Amino acid sequence: MHNILNHFIESLSGIYSRNEIQCICSQVMQHLCNCNKAALFATNGIVLTDGQKEKLDFFIKRLQANEPVQYVIGYCDFFDIKLHVNKSVLIPRPETEELVEWILNDNPKSDGSLFDICTGSGCIAITIKKYKPKFTVSALDFSDDAIHVAQENAEMNECSVHFLTDDILHPSKAIGERFDIIVSNPPYVMEKEKSAMSPNVLDYEPSVALFVPNEDPLRFYQAIGAFGQSHLNAGGKLYFEINETQGKATIALLKEQGYKYVTLKKDIFGKDRMIRADI
Repeated sequence: MHNILNHFIESLSGIYSRNEIQCICSQVMQHLCNCNKAALFATNGIVLTDGQKEKLDFFIKRLQANEPVQYVIGYCDFFDIKLHVNKSVLIPRPETEELVEWILNDNPKSDGSLFDICTGSGCIAITIKKYKPKFTVSALDFSDDAIHVAQENAEMNECSVHFLTDDILHPSKAIGERFDIIVSNPPYVMEKEKSAMSPNVLDYEPSVALFVPNEDPLRFYQAIGAFGQSHLNAGGKLYFEINETQGKATIALLKEQGYKYVTLKKDIFGKDRMIRADI
C-alpha cells in the first residue's frame, strides 16, 4: 500500500493536499480491491491484476483533470448508505448529513410523511426512509437525469420513495398531498461566489443545482416556502440547507410568508447552514 500511496502522491501533488491524496487513494483502492478501509490497511502487500492496474491508470488521469473522486469511482458514502453519483447530481456534502441528522432527531415519531424538493441523488429522501421505514417519502427534481440516479439509489438501498420530475419554480403538475415535513437543499450559491470555488466543483458538478443569480439568491426559498404554506399539515415543519451568508434574509422571508417559528442552526464549523420553519 505504501508504494501505491507514493504513486498517488507523485501523480496528484500540486492538485490536492497530502491529506486529500491519502483519502483519495484509500477510496480508489477500496473500490478497486472491493474491500473496506480496515481490510485494505490490514493487507501487508497489495498485488494488482493487469486489469486493476489499467483501471488505476485511467482513474488517476481523471483525477489529474480535477474530476472528483466520487464521480471517478461512481459512488459516495452518505450516513451509512452508499449512493451512486455522476455528473447529473451534486456530490452530497457533510452539512447535508447534519441536516438529515437534525430532521431525524427532531422528529422522533416512527410514522409521518416527507417531501424532499431538489432531491438530486436522493440522499435526503432515501436516508430518512431508511431510518424511518414507516414514513411515506416523496421527492422532486426538475432533472430527469437526476431523478434516474435517485431512483437507482432508492432501489439499491431497498427504499420505497415516490419520485417525480417538475420545476418547483414553475410547476406543471398539481400536488394534492400534504406533508408533515418538507425539506430542501436547493441551489443557493450566488454567481459572484464562483471565484472562490475549486475547479473540481466548477468543471464537473451540475451548475444548475448549485447557482442562483446574485440579484435573486432566495428564489428557491421563496417558491418552496410558499409551497409549504399550502402543503404542510398542521404542526408541519419546513427544513432548508442555506447559504451561510443568507441566514437573516431567509429568516425574514419565511416570517413574512407566515411561518410562526423559524430556527437557524449552525453546522459543525460554526456556519449558519440550516433553517427550520414551523407552520
